[in-house]
Amino acid sequence: HLALENLTVLTPNSEQTLVSDLSLQIAPNDRLLIVGASGCGKSSLLRAIAGLWTNGNGQISRPDVNEMLFLPQRPYMLLGSLREQLIYPYNYTRSDETLADILNQVNLGDLPKRFGGWDTVHDWSSVLSLGQQQRLAFARILLSQPAYAMMDEATSALDIDNERYLYTLLAEMHSVYVSVGHRPSLLDYHHK
Repeated sequence: HLALENLTVLTPNSEQTLVSDLSLQIAPNDRLLIVGASGCGKSSLLRAIAGLWTNGNGQISRPDVNEMLFLPQRPYMLLGSLREQLIYPYNYTRSDETLADILNQVNLGDLPKRFGGWDTVHDWSSVLSLGQQQRLAFARILLSQPAYAMMDEATSALDIDNERYLYTLLAEMHSVYVSVGHRPSLLDYHHK
């Protein structure tokens, strides 16, 4: 269960109020889209919901951190193997077949062959485009199956077809997800 009660979010220097007195309930299977002009505090609100932003006041009830996965616009890429990229941040064991299936689902099935297998180390933020990195981050969601996915413009570098496909996969998981974004197409994948 995720709920906000009288939440106020401030900038890091506390000079500006980004969100004031917001109360909101996010129920199971809810899909919330946060939209607004650049710089209005959308990402800050999402980070507060995820527990990553603490400047402000009010009450946030959120699930255990292990039930949530946060995807920023520019995904965190480890200096490590392809396997390590996929299982981040939980480091669980998955078979190569399972990993290959997940990569196929996000249209990255050629990565193991192109980059020397599952265990070859690369600087993935340098060898993959931002769109590929965002699809790899979605693969992390498909592998970890979090109860809650928090996505900060997580599809901004993708074309509309890939975005639609990934949100369809996400909806099939029956996770709660909260997205920040600018594209009108995102409205199609959210209830609130």
